[in-house]
Amino acid sequence: MAEDKVITVNFDMFNKSAEEKTAEANKVAKSFGISDAAIADVEDYKAKLTRYNAWDLPFMGYVNDDGYGYAYVPDAAIVREPYWDAHKAFLALPEDVQTAFAIRMLFTHRPVDRYGASMFLHYQRGFKVNFIGEGANKY
Repeated sequence: MAEDKVITVNFDMFNKSAEEKTAEANKVAKSFGISDAAIADVEDYKAKLTRYNAWDLPFMGYVNDDGYGYAYVPDAAIVREPYWDAHKAFLALPEDVQTAFAIRMLFTHRPVDRYGASMFLHYQRGFKVNFIGEGANKY
C-alpha cells in the first residue's frame, strides 16, 4: 500500500467542536484530491440519514458482528417506514463522495461509525487508517 494512502486520526480531535472536526476531515479529504463539490455532496447524504432516522444503521455496510469483529453486511441498513436502504443509497453516491463521507465519519461520529468508516476506507479504497491516542485500536 502506498504511503500516500494513510489517514491519521488523533483521538484528541474528538474533544474539539463539530466545526473543528469537520474542517479537519475536509482538509484530509482535499489532501487526497477530493473536490469541494464532492465534500458538499456529503451534506446531502447526511441530510437523508437524518430525514430517514438512519444514523444508527451501518450505512457504510460494516457492522460489529456480536463481538466477532466487523463484517460486511450489505442489507443491515434498511429503514422500514418509510422504506429506504441507507447502504444502497451510499453505494449510489459517486466514489469521491463516498470517500469524503467515510473520511468525515472518522473524525466526527461515534466509535461504531469511525470503525465502519475505517473498514470501508481500507477494504473499498485501499487506505490505511492510523488511530493514535488513548484507547486507539491498532490492526
